[in-house]
Amino acid sequence: MRIIEINGNNFNSLHGFFDEIEISLRDGKCPRTRTIASLRKIVSSCFNYTDRKSLNVSVIIWRNFIKSKIDLTKTKSGAVTMPALEKILSANPRIKFIKQ
Repeated sequence: MRIIEINGNNFNSLHGFFDEIEISLRDGKCPRTRTIASLRKIVSSCFNYTDRKSLNVSVIIWRNFIKSKIDLTKTKSGAVTMPALEKILSANPRIKFIKQ
């Protein structure tokens, strides 16, 4: 089982968020994503598109979550990003989502 760590100090945009999780996508041979819709599919697969259960993500730790919540609540286009990310990352019961 794998643990993904997201550090809110490393980004301040949705684009930066996807850059931050990109290595986790490669480890499980997930397709590269830049959309919230495709992130939903990746989370539902535990970030693992292989047959190796050891590559499943079991924990997501989002450090500096409050900073990200401020940065990502509204995008330049006015879309509400952070609530959607929270909902997606906490939707899979096989993945524990920890906000720090």
